[in-house]
Order: sequence, then C-alpha cells, then structure tokens
Amino acid sequence: MNLTTARYLGVGHLLPDPRWEMAHHSHAFHELIVVQRGQIYVEIRDQIRTARASELLWYPAGVVHCEWVNSRAPAETIFMSWTWQELPAHWPLQLSDTLGRIGEMSRWLLADRDVHCPGQPLLHAILTEFNRLVTHPDDPLVTGLRTHIRQHLADSITLDHLAAKAGLSKFHLIRRYKALTGRTPLEDVRHIRLQTARDLLLTTALSLKEIAPRVGLGDEYRLCRLFRQYFQTTPGALRQRSSSDKMRG
Repeated sequence: MNLTTARYLGVGHLLPDPRWEMAHHSHAFHELIVVQRGQIYVEIRDQIRTARASELLWYPAGVVHCEWVNSRAPAETIFMSWTWQELPAHWPLQLSDTLGRIGEMSRWLLADRDVHCPGQPLLHAILTEFNRLVTHPDDPLVTGLRTHIRQHLADSITLDHLAAKAGLSKFHLIRRYKALTGRTPLEDVRHIRLQTARDLLLTTALSLKEIAPRVGLGDEYRLCRLFRQYFQTTPGALRQRSSSDKMRG
C-alpha cells in the first residue's frame, strides 16, 4: 500500500439528528465515516448497509451512495476526506474498528481541526490501521470478549467470568489475551471503561456522577482518579476543552 499520494483534505462532525438524510451523490475524493453512536444506513453498490458505534464506512471516490439515520437512534459520526491515486480493491465498504484506534484518531483530528493539526500523519496512520484490520483481522477471542465487556460495562466483570465466557482456564486466558493485545483481560476491561467514560464526556451532557456507574467505575471520585492516571488530565478539563473547540467551530 503506497501512502505517498494520499492527501488529507479535512474532517467533519455529524451530530445526531433524527431527520438527517442525504440523497444519492458521489465525491471526487475518498471518504471514511466513523460511527460514534447510534445507527446510520447507506445504500451503496446496490446494497443497504447498517453501521453502528465502532463501525466504519468507506466511500471510494466516484461511487454513488445515499445515507440516512435511524430516527430512534440517530447516528453521530466523524467523517474525513482525502485524495489518493491508489484504490485498494481488497478493501471492504464496511469494517469494524475492533480496537477503537481509528475512532480515537478521528477524534484527535476533529478536536484539533481549527488549530495546527497533523492531519497528514494522522490520515496515514488511519489508513494503515484500516488496511491492518482488512489484512490481519483481530482474533475472535478478543473481539468476542470486548463485545461482551462493552455490553456489560455497568456490571461487575471478573476474571472467572471472562474465562468462563471464553471457555478457557484463567491462566490460559491471561497468557493468550496478553499475547494478542498487550494487556491482561482485566487491564483491558479498565481500558474500555475509561475510553467509554471519555466518549460520554465528549458526546453527552451526563454528569460524572451519572457516567461513573454506567461504565462500571463506581463513583465520580474513582472515575476522576483513574481518569487522571490514564489520560493525564481531569474529566472537567477534557470536557471544557471540547466545549471550547465546538464554540470555535
């Protein structure tokens, strides 16, 4: 994959709107849609696809498509565009961002779009990760457990529980999971909880008192302590910066 001809154009943000839709159209550039929450539908190449949170939609240049949202769960998306002489024929139009890396990098792009932003390097990193997801799919053990974790974030999640879900002994699960992800299963649970808390801070008006139990972190004091350790900032500072960025936009 040759990234030297890929040229970053820009990034945008679609906020949830139950009436949003876009008629059939195409672009002279490539576009990647990163779904943050809700559901979005697209008709492309004679197929109707449904994309949800942590899923990606790729629209190649020149390909006609139309889009609309689920009115009961309207999508919030981040979208980016670029030109590229290369058109990877093996790339699917829809893909799951199983590790959340593209979602994270897209939020970096969006947060810094009005200031000095390393758009080109981030675009290359996003395209590299997309290609990795296509050519080296993540292990079903990891994706299955992460899906289960996200569905039960508010619950108590123990190593015994995860091992039983995976059908492995605790020690086998720890060894295999760390070899695949670089984290133990319970370290990954904490990672997912804090990333979800971060997303809720940036995309909702929920208070810390409401977010903490929703992501299984007990109370706002524990959330603040872990948030500072993990992100090197406080929840309040992160939300304030996000609000300032939106006001400038």
